[in-house]
Amino acid sequence: MQQDVKQNVLLRNNVKVFGHGSQAMVFAAGFGCDQNMWRFVAPAFADDYRVVLFDYVGAGKSDLTAYTAERYGTLDGYAQDVLDVLAALDVHRAIFVGHSVSSIIGLLASIQDPERFERLVMVGPSPCYVNDPPDYMGGFEHNALTGLLDMMEKNDLGWAGFLAPTIMSHEARPELTEELQDSFCATDPAIARNFAAVTFFSDNRADLSQATVPALVLQSREDAIASTCVGEYVHKHMPHSTYKLMSATGHCPHMSHPEEVIRSIREYLPTPAYLPAASSSDSLYSLPCGFLAFTMEGKITTSNDKLQQWLGYSPDDLQGRSIDLVLTDASRLFFQMYLFPMVRLQGNVENLHLSLLARDGSELPVRVNGTCQNVQGQLVVECVMLEDSL
Repeated sequence: MQQDVKQNVLLRNNVKVFGHGSQAMVFAAGFGCDQNMWRFVAPAFADDYRVVLFDYVGAGKSDLTAYTAERYGTLDGYAQDVLDVLAALDVHRAIFVGHSVSSIIGLLASIQDPERFERLVMVGPSPCYVNDPPDYMGGFEHNALTGLLDMMEKNDLGWAGFLAPTIMSHEARPELTEELQDSFCATDPAIARNFAAVTFFSDNRADLSQATVPALVLQSREDAIASTCVGEYVHKHMPHSTYKLMSATGHCPHMSHPEEVIRSIREYLPTPAYLPAASSSDSLYSLPCGFLAFTMEGKITTSNDKLQQWLGYSPDDLQGRSIDLVLTDASRLFFQMYLFPMVRLQGNVENLHLSLLARDGSELPVRVNGTCQNVQGQLVVECVMLEDSL
Protein backbone atom coordinates (compact mmCIF):
# COMPACT_ATOMS: atom_id res chain seq x y z
CA MET A 1 0.00 0.00 0.00
CA GLN A 2 1.42 3.38 -1.03
CA GLN A 3 2.26 5.90 1.71
CA ASP A 4 -0.34 8.41 0.52
CA VAL A 5 -2.98 5.67 0.46
CA LYS A 6 -2.03 4.66 3.99
CA GLN A 7 -2.37 8.27 5.13
CA ASN A 8 -5.79 8.51 3.50
CA VAL A 9 -6.99 5.35 5.26
CA LEU A 10 -5.79 6.56 8.65
CA LEU A 11 -7.62 9.86 8.14
CA ARG A 12 -10.70 8.26 6.57
CA ASN A 13 -11.22 5.86 9.48
CA ASN A 14 -10.02 8.25 12.23
CA VAL A 15 -7.38 5.76 13.36
CA LYS A 16 -5.67 6.14 16.73
CA VAL A 17 -2.74 4.05 17.96
CA PHE A 18 -1.26 3.91 21.47
CA GLY A 19 0.33 1.43 23.84
CA HIS A 20 3.69 -0.25 24.32
CA GLY A 21 3.34 -3.85 23.13
CA SER A 22 4.47 -5.23 19.80
CA GLN A 23 1.24 -7.10 19.01
CA ALA A 24 -1.78 -5.10 17.86
CA MET A 25 -5.11 -5.30 19.68
CA VAL A 26 -7.80 -3.75 17.48
CA PHE A 27 -11.13 -2.60 18.93
CA ALA A 28 -14.17 -2.22 16.66
CA ALA A 29 -17.48 -0.64 17.71
CA GLY A 30 -20.97 -1.90 16.99
CA PHE A 31 -23.89 -0.39 15.09
CA GLY A 32 -24.30 3.36 15.53
CA CYS A 33 -21.23 3.68 17.76
CA ASP A 34 -17.70 4.99 17.48
CA GLN A 35 -14.36 4.11 19.05
CA ASN A 36 -15.12 6.16 22.16
CA MET A 37 -17.37 3.32 23.35
CA TRP A 38 -14.22 1.31 24.11
CA ARG A 39 -12.72 3.93 26.43
CA PHE A 40 -13.43 1.83 29.56
CA VAL A 41 -11.71 -1.27 28.17
CA ALA A 42 -9.02 -0.45 25.59
CA PRO A 43 -6.64 1.50 27.91
CA ALA A 44 -6.38 -1.54 30.19
CA PHE A 45 -4.38 -3.32 27.48
CA ALA A 46 -2.04 -0.46 26.57
CA ASP A 47 0.87 -1.74 28.66
CA ASP A 48 0.97 -5.07 26.84
CA TYR A 49 -0.39 -4.36 23.37
CA ARG A 50 -0.32 -1.81 20.59
CA VAL A 51 -3.92 -0.62 20.86
CA VAL A 52 -5.66 0.39 17.63
CA LEU A 53 -8.96 2.29 17.59
CA PHE A 54 -10.87 3.34 14.48
CA ASP A 55 -14.29 4.38 13.19
CA TYR A 56 -16.06 2.71 10.31
CA VAL A 57 -16.79 5.08 7.45
CA GLY A 58 -20.09 6.71 8.33
CA ALA A 59 -19.52 6.61 12.10
CA GLY A 60 -17.84 8.88 14.62
CA LYS A 61 -15.23 11.21 13.14
CA SER A 62 -14.64 9.23 9.98
CA ASP A 63 -14.65 10.88 6.57
CA LEU A 64 -18.31 10.85 5.58
CA THR A 65 -17.45 11.78 1.99
CA ALA A 66 -15.91 8.31 1.62
CA TYR A 67 -19.27 6.63 2.26
CA THR A 68 -21.07 5.00 -0.65
CA ALA A 69 -24.21 2.90 -0.44
CA GLU A 70 -22.65 0.42 -2.87
CA ARG A 71 -19.56 -0.37 -0.79
CA TYR A 72 -21.37 -0.38 2.53
CA GLY A 73 -24.45 -2.19 1.26
CA THR A 74 -23.07 -5.42 2.77
CA LEU A 75 -20.93 -6.27 5.78
CA ASP A 76 -18.09 -7.03 3.35
CA GLY A 77 -17.64 -3.28 2.86
CA TYR A 78 -17.10 -2.81 6.58
CA ALA A 79 -14.77 -5.81 6.65
CA GLN A 80 -12.74 -4.07 3.98
CA ASP A 81 -12.45 -1.05 6.29
CA VAL A 82 -10.87 -3.36 8.87
CA LEU A 83 -8.45 -4.84 6.34
CA ASP A 84 -7.56 -1.38 5.02
CA VAL A 85 -6.69 -0.17 8.52
CA LEU A 86 -4.58 -3.26 9.26
CA ALA A 87 -2.76 -2.91 5.94
CA ALA A 88 -2.14 0.81 6.50
CA LEU A 89 -0.52 0.00 9.87
CA ASP A 90 1.21 -3.13 8.52
CA VAL A 91 -0.45 -5.22 11.23
CA HIS A 92 -0.24 -9.00 11.30
CA ARG A 93 -1.42 -11.51 13.95
CA ALA A 94 -3.77 -8.99 15.55
CA ILE A 95 -6.14 -9.60 18.44
CA PHE A 96 -9.43 -8.27 17.04
CA VAL A 97 -12.07 -7.28 19.61
CA GLY A 98 -15.46 -6.60 18.04
CA HIS A 99 -18.76 -5.64 19.63
CA SER A 100 -22.06 -6.87 18.23
CA VAL A 101 -22.06 -6.66 14.41
CA SER A 102 -18.33 -5.95 14.48
CA SER A 103 -17.82 -9.48 15.78
CA ILE A 104 -19.14 -10.76 12.45
CA ILE A 105 -17.31 -8.06 10.49
CA GLY A 106 -14.07 -9.20 12.13
CA LEU A 107 -14.91 -12.82 11.28
CA LEU A 108 -15.43 -11.92 7.62
CA ALA A 109 -12.17 -9.97 7.52
CA SER A 110 -10.25 -12.84 9.14
CA ILE A 111 -11.61 -15.31 6.61
CA GLN A 112 -10.53 -13.06 3.77
CA ASP A 113 -7.01 -12.39 5.13
CA PRO A 114 -6.23 -14.80 8.00
CA GLU A 115 -2.56 -13.78 8.24
CA ARG A 116 -3.57 -10.45 9.76
CA PHE A 117 -5.39 -12.08 12.69
CA GLU A 118 -4.33 -14.29 15.56
CA ARG A 119 -7.54 -14.34 17.61
CA LEU A 120 -11.02 -12.85 17.65
CA VAL A 121 -12.87 -11.63 20.73
CA MET A 122 -16.58 -11.45 19.95
CA VAL A 123 -18.68 -9.41 22.40
CA GLY A 124 -22.38 -10.11 21.95
CA PRO A 125 -22.17 -11.60 18.43
CA SER A 126 -25.11 -12.58 16.27
CA PRO A 127 -24.72 -14.15 12.82
CA CYS A 128 -28.40 -13.59 12.04
CA TYR A 129 -31.02 -11.53 13.89
CA VAL A 130 -34.05 -13.02 12.09
CA ASN A 131 -35.82 -16.06 13.52
CA ASP A 132 -35.56 -19.16 11.31
CA PRO A 133 -37.50 -21.86 13.18
CA PRO A 134 -37.24 -24.59 14.18
CA ASP A 135 -33.44 -24.68 14.21
CA TYR A 136 -32.51 -21.06 14.80
CA MET A 137 -33.98 -18.22 16.84
CA GLY A 138 -32.17 -14.96 16.17
CA GLY A 139 -34.51 -13.01 18.43
CA PHE A 140 -36.67 -11.06 15.96
CA GLU A 141 -39.36 -11.70 13.41
CA HIS A 142 -38.70 -10.27 9.96
CA ASN A 143 -41.68 -7.90 10.12
CA ALA A 144 -40.48 -6.48 13.46
CA LEU A 145 -37.12 -5.52 11.93
CA THR A 146 -38.85 -4.10 8.87
CA GLY A 147 -40.95 -2.02 11.22
CA LEU A 148 -37.83 -0.77 12.98
CA LEU A 149 -36.33 0.41 9.68
CA ASP A 150 -39.59 2.08 8.75
CA MET A 151 -39.62 3.85 12.13
CA MET A 152 -36.03 4.99 11.60
CA GLU A 153 -36.95 6.45 8.22
CA LYS A 154 -39.96 8.32 9.55
CA ASN A 155 -38.28 9.52 12.74
CA ASP A 156 -34.77 10.68 11.90
CA LEU A 157 -33.70 10.88 15.55
CA GLY A 158 -36.68 9.65 17.53
CA TRP A 159 -35.78 6.00 16.94
CA ALA A 160 -32.64 6.43 18.99
CA GLY A 161 -34.69 7.08 22.14
CA PHE A 162 -36.45 3.76 21.65
CA LEU A 163 -33.49 1.60 20.66
CA ALA A 164 -30.82 2.85 23.10
CA PRO A 165 -32.54 1.65 26.33
CA THR A 166 -33.26 -1.73 24.73
CA ILE A 167 -29.62 -2.23 23.75
CA MET A 168 -28.08 -0.93 26.96
CA SER A 169 -30.53 -2.61 29.37
CA HIS A 170 -28.92 -1.01 32.39
CA GLU A 171 -31.37 1.09 34.41
CA ALA A 172 -28.79 1.74 37.14
CA ARG A 173 -26.58 3.63 34.68
CA PRO A 174 -28.95 5.99 32.79
CA GLU A 175 -25.98 8.11 31.67
CA LEU A 176 -24.77 5.20 29.53
CA THR A 177 -28.14 4.90 27.82
CA GLU A 178 -28.08 8.65 27.18
CA GLU A 179 -24.57 8.41 25.71
CA LEU A 180 -25.62 5.58 23.41
CA GLN A 181 -28.65 7.56 22.30
CA ASP A 182 -26.43 10.59 21.59
CA SER A 183 -24.10 8.38 19.55
CA PHE A 184 -27.02 7.15 17.46
CA CYS A 185 -28.22 10.73 16.94
CA ALA A 186 -24.76 11.85 15.84
CA THR A 187 -24.84 9.42 12.91
CA ASP A 188 -26.20 10.62 9.58
CA PRO A 189 -29.81 9.30 9.51
CA ALA A 190 -29.55 7.78 6.03
CA ILE A 191 -26.26 6.07 6.85
CA ALA A 192 -27.66 4.82 10.17
CA ARG A 193 -30.68 3.30 8.46
CA ASN A 194 -28.56 1.65 5.78
CA PHE A 195 -26.19 0.20 8.38
CA ALA A 196 -29.18 -1.01 10.41
CA ALA A 197 -30.59 -2.81 7.36
CA VAL A 198 -27.23 -4.42 6.62
CA THR A 199 -26.79 -5.39 10.28
CA PHE A 200 -30.22 -6.82 10.98
CA PHE A 201 -30.88 -8.57 7.65
CA SER A 202 -27.48 -10.13 7.05
CA ASP A 203 -27.28 -13.89 7.51
CA ASN A 204 -23.72 -15.03 8.23
CA ARG A 205 -24.46 -18.37 9.84
CA ALA A 206 -22.68 -20.22 7.03
CA ASP A 207 -19.54 -18.14 7.62
CA LEU A 208 -19.07 -19.40 11.18
CA SER A 209 -17.69 -22.75 10.03
CA GLN A 210 -15.17 -20.94 7.80
CA ALA A 211 -13.43 -19.31 10.78
CA THR A 212 -9.67 -19.51 10.42
CA VAL A 213 -8.52 -18.31 13.85
CA PRO A 214 -9.55 -19.10 17.46
CA ALA A 215 -12.26 -16.95 19.00
CA LEU A 216 -13.67 -16.03 22.40
CA VAL A 217 -17.45 -15.57 22.48
CA LEU A 218 -18.34 -13.20 25.34
CA GLN A 219 -22.04 -13.47 26.11
CA SER A 220 -24.07 -11.28 28.48
CA ARG A 221 -27.03 -12.54 30.44
CA GLU A 222 -30.41 -10.97 29.59
CA ASP A 223 -29.21 -9.53 26.28
CA ALA A 224 -32.28 -8.30 24.39
CA ILE A 225 -30.37 -8.05 21.10
CA ALA A 226 -28.24 -11.22 21.09
CA SER A 227 -29.60 -13.80 23.51
CA THR A 228 -27.66 -16.59 25.17
CA CYS A 229 -29.00 -19.13 22.69
CA VAL A 230 -27.47 -17.06 19.87
CA GLY A 231 -24.11 -16.92 21.61
CA GLU A 232 -24.24 -20.67 22.17
CA TYR A 233 -25.07 -21.16 18.49
CA VAL A 234 -22.02 -19.13 17.47
CA HIS A 235 -19.81 -21.22 19.76
CA LYS A 236 -21.27 -24.53 18.54
CA HIS A 237 -20.78 -23.73 14.86
CA MET A 238 -17.46 -21.91 15.05
CA PRO A 239 -14.35 -24.11 15.23
CA HIS A 240 -11.71 -23.35 17.85
CA SER A 241 -14.08 -21.09 19.80
CA THR A 242 -14.37 -20.58 23.56
CA TYR A 243 -17.66 -19.58 25.18
CA LYS A 244 -17.90 -17.39 28.29
CA LEU A 245 -21.25 -16.50 29.86
CA MET A 246 -20.65 -13.38 31.90
CA SER A 247 -22.57 -12.02 34.86
CA ALA A 248 -23.01 -8.78 32.92
CA THR A 249 -26.42 -7.91 31.54
CA GLY A 250 -27.40 -5.95 28.45
CA HIS A 251 -25.88 -5.76 24.99
CA CYS A 252 -23.05 -3.34 25.84
CA PRO A 253 -21.06 -4.98 28.66
CA HIS A 254 -17.91 -3.13 27.57
CA MET A 255 -19.65 0.02 28.79
CA SER A 256 -21.81 -1.21 31.63
CA HIS A 257 -19.47 -3.91 33.01
CA PRO A 258 -15.99 -3.10 31.65
CA GLU A 259 -14.11 -4.77 34.52
CA GLU A 260 -15.67 -8.15 33.74
CA VAL A 261 -14.99 -7.75 30.02
CA ILE A 262 -11.35 -6.86 30.72
CA ARG A 263 -10.98 -9.78 33.11
CA SER A 264 -12.58 -12.21 30.64
CA ILE A 265 -10.29 -11.16 27.82
CA ARG A 266 -7.23 -11.42 30.04
CA GLU A 267 -8.23 -14.89 31.17
CA TYR A 268 -8.53 -15.89 27.52
CA LEU A 269 -5.13 -14.33 26.77
CA PRO A 270 -3.33 -15.22 30.02
CA THR A 271 0.07 -14.12 28.78
CA PRO A 272 0.49 -10.94 26.70
CA ALA A 273 1.29 -12.03 23.18
CA TYR A 274 4.68 -10.40 22.75
CA LEU A 275 6.05 -10.99 19.29
CA PRO A 276 9.63 -12.17 19.11
CA ALA A 277 12.13 -9.65 17.81
CA ALA A 278 9.51 -7.26 16.52
CA SER A 279 10.81 -5.73 13.33
CA SER A 280 10.78 -2.02 12.66
CA SER A 281 7.95 -2.55 10.21
CA ASP A 282 5.77 -3.72 13.09
CA SER A 283 6.49 -0.97 15.57
CA LEU A 284 5.61 2.63 16.24
CA TYR A 285 8.85 3.66 14.60
CA SER A 286 7.69 2.79 11.10
CA LEU A 287 4.06 3.87 11.27
CA PRO A 288 3.00 5.71 8.09
CA CYS A 289 2.36 8.73 10.27
CA GLY A 290 4.36 10.80 12.72
CA PHE A 291 4.74 9.68 16.32
CA LEU A 292 6.04 11.91 19.11
CA ALA A 293 6.09 11.32 22.86
CA PHE A 294 7.05 13.83 25.52
CA THR A 295 7.02 14.17 29.30
CA MET A 296 4.85 16.47 31.37
CA GLU A 297 7.83 18.85 31.38
CA GLY A 298 7.68 18.99 27.59
CA LYS A 299 10.85 16.95 26.98
CA ILE A 300 10.78 14.69 23.92
CA THR A 301 11.27 11.00 24.79
CA THR A 302 10.44 9.29 21.50
CA SER A 303 10.05 10.18 17.84
CA ASN A 304 9.58 7.79 14.95
CA ASP A 305 11.19 7.54 11.51
CA LYS A 306 8.36 9.35 9.73
CA LEU A 307 8.43 12.38 12.04
CA GLN A 308 12.22 12.62 11.75
CA GLN A 309 11.92 12.39 7.97
CA TRP A 310 9.31 15.15 7.89
CA LEU A 311 11.35 17.52 10.03
CA GLY A 312 14.87 16.67 8.90
CA TYR A 313 16.15 15.59 12.31
CA SER A 314 17.96 12.50 13.53
CA PRO A 315 16.81 10.68 16.70
CA ASP A 316 19.70 12.16 18.68
CA ASP A 317 18.73 15.67 17.60
CA LEU A 318 15.30 15.33 19.27
CA GLN A 319 15.85 13.06 22.26
CA GLY A 320 15.56 15.07 25.48
CA ARG A 321 14.95 18.37 23.69
CA SER A 322 11.99 20.65 24.39
CA ILE A 323 8.93 20.09 22.25
CA ASP A 324 9.11 23.82 21.44
CA LEU A 325 11.90 22.90 19.00
CA VAL A 326 9.42 21.35 16.58
CA LEU A 327 6.51 23.79 16.99
CA THR A 328 5.86 27.04 15.17
CA ASP A 329 5.29 30.16 17.26
CA ALA A 330 1.52 29.90 16.86
CA SER A 331 1.55 26.18 17.66
CA ARG A 332 3.60 26.76 20.82
CA LEU A 333 0.91 29.14 22.06
CA PHE A 334 -1.83 26.70 21.10
CA PHE A 335 0.07 23.87 22.78
CA GLN A 336 0.50 25.74 26.07
CA MET A 337 -2.99 27.28 26.16
CA TYR A 338 -5.08 24.35 24.92
CA LEU A 339 -3.49 21.05 23.90
CA PHE A 340 -1.37 20.44 26.99
CA PRO A 341 -4.03 21.50 29.56
CA MET A 342 -6.70 19.44 27.78
CA VAL A 343 -4.64 16.25 27.58
CA ARG A 344 -3.82 16.58 31.28
CA LEU A 345 -7.46 17.21 32.17
CA GLN A 346 -9.17 14.67 29.92
CA GLY A 347 -6.38 12.19 29.24
CA ASN A 348 -6.65 12.63 25.47
CA VAL A 349 -7.18 15.08 22.63
CA GLU A 350 -8.56 14.37 19.18
CA ASN A 351 -8.21 15.86 15.70
CA LEU A 352 -6.35 19.01 16.68
CA HIS A 353 -4.74 21.05 13.93
CA LEU A 354 -1.33 22.61 14.42
CA SER A 355 1.91 23.17 12.49
CA LEU A 356 5.30 21.57 13.06
CA LEU A 357 8.53 23.45 12.44
CA ALA A 358 11.13 21.61 10.35
CA ARG A 359 14.87 22.00 10.75
CA ASP A 360 15.07 24.10 7.58
CA GLY A 361 12.39 26.50 8.89
CA SER A 362 9.54 25.19 6.76
CA GLU A 363 6.16 24.48 8.31
CA LEU A 364 4.21 21.22 8.16
CA PRO A 365 0.48 21.30 9.03
CA VAL A 366 -0.56 18.16 10.91
CA ARG A 367 -3.62 16.70 12.58
CA VAL A 368 -2.91 15.39 16.08
CA ASN A 369 -4.45 12.73 18.31
CA GLY A 370 -2.83 12.53 21.74
CA THR A 371 -3.20 10.36 24.83
CA CYS A 372 -1.65 10.55 28.28
CA GLN A 373 0.02 7.25 29.23
CA ASN A 374 1.82 5.94 32.29
CA VAL A 375 5.13 4.60 31.00
CA GLN A 376 7.22 2.89 33.66
CA GLY A 377 5.81 5.16 36.35
CA GLN A 378 6.18 8.38 34.35
CA LEU A 379 3.31 10.27 32.71
CA VAL A 380 4.00 10.69 29.00
CA VAL A 381 1.90 12.28 26.25
CA GLU A 382 1.93 10.18 23.07
CA CYS A 383 0.86 11.89 19.85
CA VAL A 384 0.06 10.35 16.48
CA MET A 385 0.25 12.92 13.68
CA LEU A 386 -1.06 12.89 10.12
CA GLU A 387 -0.22 15.39 7.44
CA ASP A 388 -3.07 17.87 7.23
CA SER A 389 -4.26 18.90 3.79
CA LEU A 390 -6.56 21.62 5.17
